[in-house]
Amino acid sequence: MSHTRSPRHRPISLAFLLVPLIAFSAPLSAAKSPFDYEQRGSGYVERPEDIWKESEVAIPAYPEEGNLLPIPRQPGSTLKLYVDAGSVSRAPDRVLRFAFVVETPGGARNVFYDGVRCETGEYKTYAIGTSARVLQPVKDAKWRPIPDRGSNAFRLRLFRDYVCDESGSARPARDFIERIKYRN
Repeated sequence: MSHTRSPRHRPISLAFLLVPLIAFSAPLSAAKSPFDYEQRGSGYVERPEDIWKESEVAIPAYPEEGNLLPIPRQPGSTLKLYVDAGSVSRAPDRVLRFAFVVETPGGARNVFYDGVRCETGEYKTYAIGTSARVLQPVKDAKWRPIPDRGSNAFRLRLFRDYVCDESGSARPARDFIERIKYRN
C-alpha cells in the first residue's frame, strides 16, 4: 500500500520561512530622510529643529555701581550679591545672561558674567572681572552643573529664586530684574 500524503501534511521548507526574515532584516535605505531623528540617552527623541544651539554672546561693559541691584541675603549667608541691571539679557537660546558681583564680608569683590540654562540646570561663566575694571572673556568656557554646596552655592540661589520661572525656563530679562527689585 502506497502511502501518499495530502497537501496539508507536506513538510514546510525551511528556506520558505527564512526568505521573509532576511528581507525584513535588511536595511531599507542608507539615505537619511527628514524624518530620521537623533536618539538621546534619556529615551527622548529630538527632532533636528529642536536641538539646542547657543546664541552669539557679546561681553558687556564692566558693571557700574549705579546699575547694581542687591539681592536680599539669606539667613546665615556672609556673601552679598548684586546683579548689574544693565547687563541682563535673554537670547533666543532661552539662556538668561547677566553680570553680577559677589562681595565678601571683608569687602573683596568678584565679578562674573554668566549664562544660566534652566532646562538643564547649568551655568556658564563667559567673563570674569579684573582689577582694571574690565570683564575678561574666559577661554574655552563650558557649561557646568549649578553647584549646591561650597563657595559657588550662591548660583543655586540665583537659579532657583530669581532666574527660572515655574515652568523651568529662564525668565525674560525684565521679569528677572523686577523679581530682584520687589522680592521680599
